[in-house]
Amino acid sequence: MAAGNILFITNYFPPRPAVAGRRLGQLAEWARHRYGAIYVIRADRGFKGADPPGLHVTALPARDLRTVAGGSGPAQTLPYDSLRRRLSGPLLDLRQSFPFLYLTDDGGPVYRREAYREAVRLVREKRITTILSSFRPWSDHLVARRLKREFPRLHWIADFRDIHADPIRHDVWWPALQRWWGRRVLREADEVWGVSRGQVEQLRKLFPGATVRRNSINELPPATTAPRTDRFTIVYTGSLYERLHTLAPLVDSLNALVAAGEVEPGEVELVYRGKDDALWKELTKDLNQYVHCNTRGYISPAAAQKLQRDAQVLLLLSWTGPDYYGVLTAKLYDYLSTGRPIMAIIKGPADPEIEEILTATHTGASFHAGKSPRGWLLECYLAWREGNGKLPWFPNLDALNQLVAGELTIGEEGPRTEAP
Repeated sequence: MAAGNILFITNYFPPRPAVAGRRLGQLAEWARHRYGAIYVIRADRGFKGADPPGLHVTALPARDLRTVAGGSGPAQTLPYDSLRRRLSGPLLDLRQSFPFLYLTDDGGPVYRREAYREAVRLVREKRITTILSSFRPWSDHLVARRLKREFPRLHWIADFRDIHADPIRHDVWWPALQRWWGRRVLREADEVWGVSRGQVEQLRKLFPGATVRRNSINELPPATTAPRTDRFTIVYTGSLYERLHTLAPLVDSLNALVAAGEVEPGEVELVYRGKDDALWKELTKDLNQYVHCNTRGYISPAAAQKLQRDAQVLLLLSWTGPDYYGVLTAKLYDYLSTGRPIMAIIKGPADPEIEEILTATHTGASFHAGKSPRGWLLECYLAWREGNGKLPWFPNLDALNQLVAGELTIGEEGPRTEAP
């Protein structure tokens, strides 16, 4: 156990649901074994649920642009065809760009002032030796930087769940200016963490010593999974991104398999659950008309998890670009915990990180431009038919266990599983 205590400065710490809260909750579990006590400063956005047990949490009122405009989530979480999303997209990019973010980013000036005041009190009274802030928003890093300047002895860990000035998503104005400013903010950090090797390569443009701190899966799947379904189900749950996701390789492969007489279309079912059902219908409009499409809107997380566990194949969508990869979404970790086979379709060049994770854990296969999923799909379909509606799958539990522990090591030379 490390000497002293740790302070988290994080807008979206649990009980905030979904991606941000999940990673921060995992980091809190990591900290439990290394520090005497864990203190948390977070924004209070009215989410239901209790704070994690054993933590000392201060929830500060969120009086920022988001609370004034209404809604607890960003514009990207709205349906892709909603009027608010279409109108707010460019403004959201501006809101998260320097210098406007000092006034408009989540948290805002009031949160930063109150968070800093509370952090100073905790550092002076509670033997705080380490501070951890997590992007996004920048507000938490700005508070941590000010705290580090006041108390240089503190060890500052700047965590990134996302990339700022993402070169593919184009989510800020004046990217070169944002990177210059980001380097200035982070130059006083002691450590910078990212969720993937690909992300860290981008972060090293801001902080040369950035390192990987991966997310983890919440639980191991069974050694064998083999749910029975009347149709060969390919399931996708969650959000879609119009510019970043593609279903063309899946649609083209299914159409070719049906045309060749290798797949009976009536035995295949594409299942979608999420807020972007209108976009899903658009992306599957060229699919053979006899393939079943089971498309509905948002369902609860528990219902989505059951749907995932009962699927024959889980569909993962991601994107890459020149010298850009490693978009390891929370969905990947949800899928890994089911033990069901994953078919990753990448828009752009190959993603070596996703491919290596799926290979090391024996949980699926990855496909990109120039690499069709047709053969892999046919193998899974034929195994399902021969299994009388079951496709048995055997994940590598040793590799998954190391992923849970944060010890699954993958690098340029390929996947391996070893103790650190």
